[in-house]
Amino acid sequence: MENLKAFFKNMGGFISRMTPSQVMMLFGVVAGTIVGGIIVVGWLNSVSYSRLYSNLEESEAGEVTAYLNDNKIPYQLKDNGTTIEVPSSDVYKVRISLAAEGLPRAANMGYSIFDKNNLGMTDFLQNLNFRRALEGELTRTIMQLNEVQAARVHIVMPKERLFKNDQKEATASVLLKLSGKNSLNKRQLNGISHLVASSVEGLRPENISIIDYDGNLLSSPLRPDVGAGLSSSQLEVRKEVENYLEDKAQSMLNNVLGVGKSIVRVTADLNFQQLERTSETYDPNSPSVRSEERTKTTASSSEKSEETNESGEENNSETTITNYELNKTIEHMINEIGSIDRLSIAVMVDGNYNTVVNDAGETEKIYQPRSQEELDRLAAIVKNAVGFDQQRNDQIEMVNLSFDREDLQMDRDMLDSMYQREFYMDIAKKFGYVLVFIFLLLYLKKKSKNLFGALKRLMPPPLPPKPVMQPMPVIKEEPVKPIEPEMRKPRLIDQMQETAKERPDEIAKVIKTLMVE
Repeated sequence: MENLKAFFKNMGGFISRMTPSQVMMLFGVVAGTIVGGIIVVGWLNSVSYSRLYSNLEESEAGEVTAYLNDNKIPYQLKDNGTTIEVPSSDVYKVRISLAAEGLPRAANMGYSIFDKNNLGMTDFLQNLNFRRALEGELTRTIMQLNEVQAARVHIVMPKERLFKNDQKEATASVLLKLSGKNSLNKRQLNGISHLVASSVEGLRPENISIIDYDGNLLSSPLRPDVGAGLSSSQLEVRKEVENYLEDKAQSMLNNVLGVGKSIVRVTADLNFQQLERTSETYDPNSPSVRSEERTKTTASSSEKSEETNESGEENNSETTITNYELNKTIEHMINEIGSIDRLSIAVMVDGNYNTVVNDAGETEKIYQPRSQEELDRLAAIVKNAVGFDQQRNDQIEMVNLSFDREDLQMDRDMLDSMYQREFYMDIAKKFGYVLVFIFLLLYLKKKSKNLFGALKRLMPPPLPPKPVMQPMPVIKEEPVKPIEPEMRKPRLIDQMQETAKERPDEIAKVIKTLMVE
């Protein structure tokens, strides 16, 4: 207790002797230590929460929270009570426990609704459960998309009518809640539409409406323009073919001339007409027998003769009917879609540049065009690369021009200078950070040394240790040496005493002279 009082007394005296800056630094260190300790303790004791269920109805949320309260499981409510969060380590365990209790009851059950056998169920309830199961399964599938946070699917299946003209088409609507600022592109929206349409009998993609939580219509329920869609796909195929041929020709020219020495552009005329043709060809020069019919008749007669008693005679006849048919060939042909009808190729090639020294002694580059023979060889390379066909009336135009590279060179120089400036600025920043860090380290080291040194002085001195009884050492007596008088030099007063004894008269004269003066 006395040590503590002495410590506070010394601390008060030490603080009173400190300068304002030293006092502020002391309190800053103490406050920072306390705040840091509180933050570390709070971080160690903090609990991370994860989403258990979202978009719950009030009745569903009430049942789930009641179960969590009964089992003393901590939870948090968000989004006006529609989202429930539990500790991240307990999410899956709590979900399994809730599923065992049949909670939440109104969740997307899917085809599990048919796991229970309900005897005596009417056809209406059976159809209703089937629609609910189908909607739940589609909702689960759509929610697998990363951009979709929640979804609801509503399907309308019309009753069957007696007459086909009175029968209505099935329709569906999809409500999506997107996560954050994410959005779905056209391909994803078409995929959702075809997914729902393929899962419901008699449902077409144009009868599906997709909206978001803000009520924005993401896909139009109107019938799409088939011609426009086909034209868009044709244009995409054409671009792919042109880019493919351009890359083939450009890569070969780059290997021959170098990068940036040539430009290749290809225009492809594609045939998207699907033609189905059936032809029959007859060959009159080589007929073939189709059928043949033969009829043979035999007749016999007898007559008396004078020379002979009896003679006989037979008559035979044969009829042949042959039907001929000309040879014919039947061909059923369907031409391929997207075949190349014609290619138009344009190639620009840069010339050669010779370095010369002008009259002023400066080095400059003189443009020299390429020869026609060289251009013909380059044109042959391009033709072989793109599959040039003269029978298709393909065309190629190769022009030798001087490329204007002044702007390109200026841009390159500017980019190089910007890169160098950013590089040196980066090095300067890093060096500055190192200097500031070293300065702060030395400053804190000096201040901390002074602070801990002052705190050390405030601490009460430690109690002296108790004396330990030790045996007295045996002291050996040595013979005392006689003290010899020390030889020293005579001082001034000794000399005056000797002079006064030997010559008192002179000393008296000196004293009188001093007294007169």
